[in-house]
Amino acid sequence: MNMDIILLTAVISTLFIVFIIAVYREFSVMEKETYVFQKESGPRAGLVNFVGNLASNKSLTTEEKKVIYKAMHRNIADMESDGVYFDHSLKEIVQDQIEVLGNDEQKAGAKEKKASTK
Repeated sequence: MNMDIILLTAVISTLFIVFIIAVYREFSVMEKETYVFQKESGPRAGLVNFVGNLASNKSLTTEEKKVIYKAMHRNIADMESDGVYFDHSLKEIVQDQIEVLGNDEQKAGAKEKKASTK
């Protein structure tokens, strides 16, 4: 008989049995203990929270938003030069946000000038 096939079958069977035992132990631990939610931490969680804050407009200044939207616009242009194309509605949304933030910045500047002249 072919010894390689027998050896490979034995290794795979052993790994499968170890996997089944590990799953059984994990399920038995889960039956005894209740799940306690813990807030995620680390770089992945930080990125998810940052993007969530960007979408919901929380805790970001207008300058930070403007920089982020400009970076998004620049990245879209770079990706399109590499052959990845986006729908025009996405480009319009990013451009509108840049304009809105620019208008907000101009209004804030005008208010500061009026306050300083009084």
